[in-house]
Amino acid sequence: MPTVESVTQFIEHIQGLPRRATSIHCFRGQRNHEWIDDPALLRKPAELLPYEYNSVRDLVAVHPQEFYQDENMFDRLVRMQHYGLPTRLMDVTTNPLVALYFATEPYRSTNREVRGRVIIYDVPKIRRKYYDSDSVSCVANLANLSDDEKQQLLENEHLELEDFNDLPASDRLVQFIRSEKPHFRKELKPLDLSRAYYVVPKMQNRRIIAQHGSFIIFGLKIKRLKNSKSDEYAISKSIIDIPQGLKAVIRRQLDQLGINNSALFPDLNHAALDIVRKYTQ
Repeated sequence: MPTVESVTQFIEHIQGLPRRATSIHCFRGQRNHEWIDDPALLRKPAELLPYEYNSVRDLVAVHPQEFYQDENMFDRLVRMQHYGLPTRLMDVTTNPLVALYFATEPYRSTNREVRGRVIIYDVPKIRRKYYDSDSVSCVANLANLSDDEKQQLLENEHLELEDFNDLPASDRLVQFIRSEKPHFRKELKPLDLSRAYYVVPKMQNRRIIAQHGSFIIFGLKIKRLKNSKSDEYAISKSIIDIPQGLKAVIRRQLDQLGINNSALFPDLNHAALDIVRKYTQ
């Protein structure tokens, strides 16, 4: 398992990644190498998942003015994620140095060393979608289904396509998709509803812009993102670990390159915290 001890070494590793004409790279940084890279909603024990429909409705009901400009369910999920509601979206970035910054966040542990980790996703271009894609609409609108309806889709995924599309849960899902895309044809495919997609979002808030943010959206199942590239249509991954003892050193190197808290979180609260750290640490 590769580790890096400086920003220079990290950049050299990224530059050495194999490039495929049929895929792109995106990155995720985690301050604890033991964390599994799942979206918060689906992360075990996934206590909120049975109440996904309710939690989404509750948040819109309490703050409808925050969502009135959103044109589709994916946009609403992005906003919900921004404000802290667990969703089926997982944050990633197109800038590897941003991922390295998050991997070097301190992690308090009294009894063991906890490394940081940068995860590199190799995404086939066929799995790269935009915010208004039909595939993204199908998966994002799963959030509008009850737990029983999602279970019905899962339990009947081996049906013939015509029978699958005749399910009451399929009818319900298509209703939500057609509210965004009135001419959507009722041709749901079970495999597509279980896939993960890399999604290019609208650059509609300062944080996404600053962090070069994008998302991987997960469907009905967690299909573990493997280290293997045996399936040319699968999102695969590799990892780089960051030693706990070198996190602070790498953070200072990133700061010299303009990758710091105030740059990645362009709001007044984070700017104030950065100023305090500047003069007291």
